Amino acid sequence: MSDTQLLPLGDSYHQLASEFRHKLAGQCIIKRYAKGDVLLQQGNQQDAGYLIVSGVLAAIHASELGSEKCKEFYFQDEFALLYGNWLTKTNAFYQLKVIRDAELIKVPLALLDGPDWQELKHRLITQQLLFKEAKEAFLLLNTPEQRYQYLLDNKPHWLSQLSLSEVAMYLGISAISLSRIRGRLNLS
Repeated sequence: MSDTQLLPLGDSYHQLASEFRHKLAGQCIIKRYAKGDVLLQQGNQQDAGYLIVSGVLAAIHASELGSEKCKEFYFQDEFALLYGNWLTKTNAFYQLKVIRDAELIKVPLALLDGPDWQELKHRLITQQLLFKEAKEAFLLLNTPEQRYQYLLDNKPHWLSQLSLSEVAMYLGISAISLSRIRGRLNLS
């Protein structure tokens, strides 16, 4: 990593997720979803977020030419939600999709508007802001090789749940570039 101290990248969600699940008890159920299930279509209005009990989700943008770009992967204990679209009440720029079989708690966003949910809502937004700042620093202040090494050292559980092409997408590089990095690190 660079000399710049980075904010931790993800995995700070466990305590908040536990409190969130406790508050949701009796209001929302855990449901299983299969790989490939689309939870939110790109261009639609978002009416729910998903608390991940297990599995992996992705926010993917599909261009008119058929190419796809991944904005984010969401792992256990994260709340998958397109925050910008939620806060501005705009249609989704991305599709929320299950990329590994998942158990999810679907949380109606209207629930978070209730007065007894304001503290948790504030904490979710604060956590998301910190995560986005961390990811921005991660992507801008490190070379692709440093980014991959960081994932190897600090997020092996992420790497174990993603294909190499998905990892490359997350790092903002091509699969060929990742293959070269892995070769230099003797991981091919």
